[in-house]
Amino acid sequence: MSWLLEALAALGAGQQVLMGATLLVVGFYLFKAVKIGKVVGDLFSSAAGYAIVVAVGAGLAIALGWVDPNVGAATSQLATAVDAVWSVVGEWVIEQTIGRLG
Repeated sequence: MSWLLEALAALGAGQQVLMGATLLVVGFYLFKAVKIGKVVGDLFSSAAGYAIVVAVGAGLAIALGWVDPNVGAATSQLATAVDAVWSVVGEWVIEQTIGRLG
């Protein structure tokens, strides 16, 4: 954005034109940020809706006796799944992070 302000100043534009150009650029970036925020908000809203449906369905299945939950087995399976995902993706994530920092 500084190159735009320098170009306008070199053309002899007044302070009002420079302020207008600055506000135009700021407005454009705010518009983009709001659009991205809306997409992220819609994503989380959908995820929350699905989570509520799954929780209610699981609660009904447990209440009706169709499912007998075993918390120990579930946490063990979840830990195994997390370890499997981390072993596949974890090293790549660390390498990418170090690569971007270095």
